[in-house]
Amino acid sequence: MPEHFNPNKRSLSFNSSRILFCVGLAVLQSGCAIFGGETKIGDGVVIANKLIVRSSTAAVALPRAEVKRGDRLEILDHSEVKTPTRVEEWYKVRTKAPNPVIGWVESHSVINQAVVDKISDLFEKSKDVISQGRGRLKVQTRLRIDPGSDLVTMLSRGTMVDIVGKARTTIKSERQQTSEDSDEAVEEPETRTVLWYQIRIPDAEVIRAGWVGAQQVDLDVPEEIMHLEGDGRRFTGWVVLDQTRAKNGEMKNNYIGLMKSLSTEGPIDFTRIWVLNYSKEDGRYGGPYIEDGLHGILPVTLTTASGRKGFTIRELDEHGKTVPIEYQTIRENNRLVVKRLSPKIYYNRRASSRQAPHKRK
Repeated sequence: MPEHFNPNKRSLSFNSSRILFCVGLAVLQSGCAIFGGETKIGDGVVIANKLIVRSSTAAVALPRAEVKRGDRLEILDHSEVKTPTRVEEWYKVRTKAPNPVIGWVESHSVINQAVVDKISDLFEKSKDVISQGRGRLKVQTRLRIDPGSDLVTMLSRGTMVDIVGKARTTIKSERQQTSEDSDEAVEEPETRTVLWYQIRIPDAEVIRAGWVGAQQVDLDVPEEIMHLEGDGRRFTGWVVLDQTRAKNGEMKNNYIGLMKSLSTEGPIDFTRIWVLNYSKEDGRYGGPYIEDGLHGILPVTLTTASGRKGFTIRELDEHGKTVPIEYQTIRENNRLVVKRLSPKIYYNRRASSRQAPHKRK
C-alpha cells in the first residue's frame, strides 16, 4: 500500500462527482423548461362559462381539454396573434392535476389570480351594503377595481348589476401645444368630471364586484314607482325599506326613493327622498314622507346610531363633509310614519365642489 494512500478518498471523489452531475442535470432540465416556456409565470382563473384549451393559436388547432368558469390555470406564456381585423391575445396554460394538459386559450377568458383576489376583497367590503338601485349595462363595458383605474375585464351588454356606491374623478385634458412664434394665448386645459358606480354582480361567480362608468348603466327603476318621475326630477336610486303582504299574499316592496333635480350642480347624488309605502287596503303605493332640498350622498343604510328602527342618509355640510342624517320609521295601524331626527344642515356648494374623492390627470 502506498505511503499516503487513503482508501476513502477515491470513494469521496466519486460521490462528489456524482452529486455535481445530478445538480448539473437538474439545472439543465430547469433551463430547458424555462427556454421551452413551461415555467409558470402566473396563475389565472377562468371567467368564461366554458373554455376549450387548444393545441395552438391557429384557427385549425385541435381541442385538448375543456375547462369551466372558476377553474384555476397555470399561465406559462403569452402571445399576440395578428388577424386581418384585430390582434388576438393568447395565454399558454397548464390545467390543474390530476391530469394536467398544456395548451392555448384566448386571454380575455382568463383573469389573473391577483386581480381576482382584489375583486374578492372589494366584494367582501361591500357585501353588507344594501343595494342602492339596479341597472343593466347598455353596452359591453370596462370593469375596473377603482374608479378610473386600469381595465380588469369586459362585462357583457345586458349584465344586471346592483349599485352600492358612487364616486367622481376629474380628468384634465392635455395642454394644447402652440408654435414658439405664435401670438395666441395658451388656453388652460379643460377639467372633466366622470361619474362612476361601484357595483356588485348578483349572478357572477368569479367577477363579483368592481367599478364601471355610470353612463354605461341603464337604471332599472321598479315599474310600480317609475311613474313618479317628472317635474324635472328623476330617480337616481332606491332602497327597499321593508315589505308589505298584499291581499293576494304577494309581498310588495316599500321603498326609499332617491330623486335628483336635473338642474342640480355639484357632487350630489340625490336632492329628494320619497318614502313609498304599499297600502294593503288601497292596493297601491302612497308617499307618507317626502323631503326636498337635500344634498345627499350614497349610500343609504337601514340602521341608525341611536338604535331606533329607521334609516340613515348622508348629506354634505357647509365644509363639503358628509354628515349622517337619521330618520325614524314607525308603523301605526297599518300606517307608516317617518320622522327626521337630525337637524337641518347648511350646504355650501363651492366648498363641496372642492371635495373630489378621486383625481386623475
